[in-house]
Amino acid sequence: MIKAVLFDMDGTIIDTEKYYNKAWIMAHHDCGYMDYSFDDALYQRSLNHEDSKKLWFSRYGKNYNWDMVHTKVSSYVDEMIKNKGIDTKPGLNEILAYLSDNNIKAAVVTATNIDAAKRRLTLAGIQDRFEIIISASHVKKGKPHPDVYEHAARQLGLTPDECIAVEDSPNGVRSAYDAGCKVIMIPDLSEPDETTKPLLYARCDSLSDIIDILEN
Repeated sequence: MIKAVLFDMDGTIIDTEKYYNKAWIMAHHDCGYMDYSFDDALYQRSLNHEDSKKLWFSRYGKNYNWDMVHTKVSSYVDEMIKNKGIDTKPGLNEILAYLSDNNIKAAVVTATNIDAAKRRLTLAGIQDRFEIIISASHVKKGKPHPDVYEHAARQLGLTPDECIAVEDSPNGVRSAYDAGCKVIMIPDLSEPDETTKPLLYARCDSLSDIIDILEN
């Protein structure tokens, strides 16, 4: 029996992954890394900082300026949110109402640091609709490692196999799958690739589609 649904945040319940995609590209180009591409930004989704550093240091060498790039990304994302706001993803209100009505816990499990996550959920008007908010800040290794989903399940007093995880990126899917959750992917900027597809319990078009899965 499923006792909790664990939601990734950016690109899954709030429409902010598109901001990050643009911000990573602009930040790298600002710093002179002109070959950094849209696909590179896609790969970056939910990737923890240490693994990100290793990846880009291996490409750009020891002088790669991670701190400058990351600072610019944060600044660009904050600016986009200020100018354009945060929309929730289709079907969010429906799935959260269903979970509440059926005593199924709802949690956020995000790669975003905890303070920024809380600000964005508050700005979107949904922070109080989740039992807990778990960030990569709470664990040693963020996504794609399983630590953050394992931690979320423990905080809820559950085992991962009692949880559905909802993700939009391959790194997030891998994290949840390796933790032992049943993983649903709702594509945002890209469809699941051949490596990701075997890890999925289901692929949905909208958050409200999860209701049918919970009822069957």
